[in-house]
Amino acid sequence: MGGLTDPDINRMLHQVLELLPYGVLCLNREGITVYLNQVMARYLGEEKAALIGRPFPEKRAEGQWLDHKGRPRYPLLFTLQTGKELTKQPCLVSSQNSSLPRSFTVTTHLLRDEENKIIGVCGFYHPAAQQWKLVGERESSTIAPSEHVETVFAFAEAIGARDYYTMGHSEKVAEYARMLAEYMGLDEKMVEMAYLCGIVHDVGKIGIPEDILNKPGRLTEEEYEIIKKHVEKGIDILACISWLEEIIPVIRAHHERYDGTGYPEQLQGEEIPLLGRIIAVADAFDAMTSNRSYRRALPLEVAVEELEKNAGRQFDPAVVRAFIQMLRELS
Repeated sequence: MGGLTDPDINRMLHQVLELLPYGVLCLNREGITVYLNQVMARYLGEEKAALIGRPFPEKRAEGQWLDHKGRPRYPLLFTLQTGKELTKQPCLVSSQNSSLPRSFTVTTHLLRDEENKIIGVCGFYHPAAQQWKLVGERESSTIAPSEHVETVFAFAEAIGARDYYTMGHSEKVAEYARMLAEYMGLDEKMVEMAYLCGIVHDVGKIGIPEDILNKPGRLTEEEYEIIKKHVEKGIDILACISWLEEIIPVIRAHHERYDGTGYPEQLQGEEIPLLGRIIAVADAFDAMTSNRSYRRALPLEVAVEELEKNAGRQFDPAVVRAFIQMLRELS
């Protein structure tokens, strides 16, 4: 090996793992975390040093190894227990930075010693968004991960770059909306559309002055009217992308209110597209549970109370009930 010592090789392998663009997590035979790369630590929202030596996950209910769809809740522990390796298995990963877990696909591999005895398990975690695809009614409208989707994510990143307090907001709203749509039993296409709508729902804020976006105090009426224009600005942008035609009514409606007092068209009740009603709840929840230029993040219980208080006024009561029930099941 060109004079390389074992420590040299180990150091090189460690550097390679740290350079990977996806999460890597390794457990020993007892389910204790023995290695994770920096990307995985970021997914979990904690420092690497704090995670090494801890069980993963720390909180797990005995007898609840499968989720409501019959999928393993904890793929690495499932592989350790059953010896069955998994490929691109959907799973949820909880993070200290979010009130709800995030969706991933994970591929697991058993680790063995020189005598072929199992000594642990390794998982490779990819955000579900990287596996994302949207299949339309016509074959010509099939969208796979491509430059088109990357363009949409670039819009979201551009908004976040202009507004520190909403950086990552679109991705979180997209994930909440996707999970809620799935929880409510919507079909696969609607679930994927919910995610896409969440990513681009605020794209029109690209056209809003930064001093208004980042204003620490209450907006004046004039400034609020300017903020409201982000909906139409977003529609103008999305209308230039032919394969996003289906989601335009949802983006137009995500600030409508269930009681008809929203904008821009004062739609009410079920006049508002269902995905628009879902995005409204996901958007409000993330806004309340995140730091903003004008206030600190609200506690989870307070955010839930606000959703309940505004059910039937700002939000669809059925969507609020489903969201809160989902929160409780995932907590």
